Amino acid sequence: MVEPFSRSFKGLIIWCILLYMIQCSLATSNTTGRHFHKWEVAYMYWSPDGVENVVMGINGQFPGPTIRARAGDIVHVQLTNKLHTEGVVIHWHGIRQKGTPWADGTASISQCVINPGETFDYRFTVDRAGTYFYHGHYGMQRSAGLYGALIVDVAEGEKEPFHYDGEFDLLLSDWWHQSVHHQEVGLSSKPMRWIGEPQALLVNGRGQYGCSMVAAHYGNSSLSQCNITGNEQWAPYILHVDPNKTYRIRIASTTALASLNLAIGVSLLLWQQNFDSPSHLHELGLAPLALCLLHHGKENLRFETVMLLFCHIIS
Repeated sequence: MVEPFSRSFKGLIIWCILLYMIQCSLATSNTTGRHFHKWEVAYMYWSPDGVENVVMGINGQFPGPTIRARAGDIVHVQLTNKLHTEGVVIHWHGIRQKGTPWADGTASISQCVINPGETFDYRFTVDRAGTYFYHGHYGMQRSAGLYGALIVDVAEGEKEPFHYDGEFDLLLSDWWHQSVHHQEVGLSSKPMRWIGEPQALLVNGRGQYGCSMVAAHYGNSSLSQCNITGNEQWAPYILHVDPNKTYRIRIASTTALASLNLAIGVSLLLWQQNFDSPSHLHELGLAPLALCLLHHGKENLRFETVMLLFCHIIS
């Protein structure tokens, strides 16, 4: 005799399978494009701030590759773990994962970690235009540099509520010289052992430790990482702009622990992640995501990213 609970459970399983098939069918029919990326995650030597360290990169790149798609597209990332001794997962920050909760990248909740040598396929639909990013979601992997931009443009045939002449993507992050394992042990200790302020703030993976950008620009520092020629991994990230033009700046704060304020020496028109409502400002307190429109007149631009008066950026 079949127990009522067993019949109900089997019925629930069948119903879930049917819902999944319907969701996949709808996602396929409404999709204008598919984007396939083959990634390998591994540790590598890098100098984000002029001091060589070990970072976590994707396909030999730090920060990771930018994914670009249109609203309604399907993103497929085939990720292989080359870390040898630890698992990895990727969280797609801001993506709603309708019908694909297993692709959310939350270790031990929505998926098991991808063990060393294993491959996992992330497939999901990006249903809303906006500025997003992805990052490692296991241990302190975001602090190790496992992050990158995910840009979703409006669907084909749709228009955005503003006009601009050019576009830049900025990933802002904090960087420590301590290993991520050292950081994790300190933060999880009882009592907690604070790991201190980061040694540098990075813009698109670039920063300068122990010197100001002014000293670096004029070569007035004796530190080797401050004598920049422009080809170094830690050389300043430069935005090339023309006078009297408007530029779109997509900003994502991928910091592990720091809260940042970003100031630019001109008036900004801020649009939040999904174009909800615009506002004028001169200084931006960074939540994970933001979008600015910057109009560049004839004056030079000064960028400041501040965490306890920590770093200055000049462009």
